[in-house]
Amino acid sequence: MQNQGLPATPPAVAYLDVDGFDTAAAYVALAKSRGTRTICYLDVGSAESNRPDYASLSAISGLLGNSYPGFAGERYIDIRRYPEFIQVMDDRLRMCRDKGFDHVEFDVMDAFEDGAATTGFDLTEQDMIAYVTALSTRARGYGLKPVQKNAGGSSAKLVPLFDAILFEGCVLGDFCADSAPYVAAGKPAFNAEYPEEWPAGTFDRARTCSISANAAVSTIITVVDLDRPAPDRCVP
Repeated sequence: MQNQGLPATPPAVAYLDVDGFDTAAAYVALAKSRGTRTICYLDVGSAESNRPDYASLSAISGLLGNSYPGFAGERYIDIRRYPEFIQVMDDRLRMCRDKGFDHVEFDVMDAFEDGAATTGFDLTEQDMIAYVTALSTRARGYGLKPVQKNAGGSSAKLVPLFDAILFEGCVLGDFCADSAPYVAAGKPAFNAEYPEEWPAGTFDRARTCSISANAAVSTIITVVDLDRPAPDRCVP
């Protein structure tokens, strides 16, 4: 998930999650001047062909697996081999730091849940934990607070590594309660709910916001590509 088509003036929100590559440092600075905590979106579990460092990943023989469903030009990464490409991710983290971001979001860290038939690799939860431990350590070295993306079933194991958790579709998927370890630790939990992914006519905004509130999850209601005006928010 990444926020595209940003308004000229950052919205007045507590947290703003935007694309690390596509968002200028000046925009980040303006958002922070308005009291907003900024999150740098990075894809760490798949390689996107439109990124300037894609060639550095695709050049490593056998590193890229199957295409990521629904996203052209995106392929899964064999995260078990992270020592071979960790410098690429380190450069991305440094970019987030240099642009002034407060946090960094690790997208597609949950690829192990998709299975080998989908990803092309026999990834395990432990593979993910080893990888994001390395990433989180480097992120903190740059003064960035890491954000867990999905992989809610691993929350209890990951909460010491991360400062927040971000779900996609936790109301639809009935897993907002996976935020519990973060809530208990006093760390924020976020969710993006996509009505387009619900069966036709079944999305209920009031119920979605109620379930989110009961799980202490801050939810926005938006579309998958986020390329539209400011999303709707559940307001307590």
